[in-house]
Amino acid sequence: MVILLICLNLGAQDFGMDSGRSTPKKDKIPLKERLFFGGNLGAQFGNYTYVSIAPMGGYKITDRWSVGLQPSYTYISLKSQTYNFSDNIYGGSVFTRYFFFKGLFAHTEYNMLNGNWRGNGERFSVNSFLVGGGYLHRFTDRAGFGLTLLFNLLDSPYSPYQNPILNAGFTYGL
Repeated sequence: MVILLICLNLGAQDFGMDSGRSTPKKDKIPLKERLFFGGNLGAQFGNYTYVSIAPMGGYKITDRWSVGLQPSYTYISLKSQTYNFSDNIYGGSVFTRYFFFKGLFAHTEYNMLNGNWRGNGERFSVNSFLVGGGYLHRFTDRAGFGLTLLFNLLDSPYSPYQNPILNAGFTYGL
C-alpha cells in the first residue's frame, strides 16, 4: 500500500523545469542537503504517566516531495486504588509528504505499534494507515515547527489513535 502511494506521488513531483526546456533539470544537490531529521517528544506525569520519544529521519526526493522513517517508543502507566497497569510500546512509521503550497503539505503514513493492548501480558501489533495534511512553519531555510492533522483509516478496537490525530514536532533539514 505504501509503495502504491509513493508511486502515485511520482506523478505529482516537481521536476524543477525551466520555462524553455522540455527535460528535467539535473540538480546536483549534495546528499547532506537532501537528508532531514526531527521528531516528537511527549510526557505527562501523575496517575496517568505517558512518556513518548519518536525521532524522525528522511530524504527529500525533490524540493516538494520527501519520504522518511520514524521509530517510536512509548511508556504508559495507569495507577488507581483498584487498578495498576504499565506497558512499553515499540513501533515505527514509514511516511511520505508532498508540499503543494508554501508550508502546506499532504501526508500519508503506515504505522505499526507493538504493545500489551489487552492488558493481559499478551503483546501484539496494531497497524494504522494515517492520511491527512499539515503546515510547516519555517524558522530558517532548513528548520521549522510542524503541525499535522491525520485520520486513521485502519481503525481497530486496540488502536491507540482516536480520530482526528494532531501531531506537532520540530524538523531540521526540510
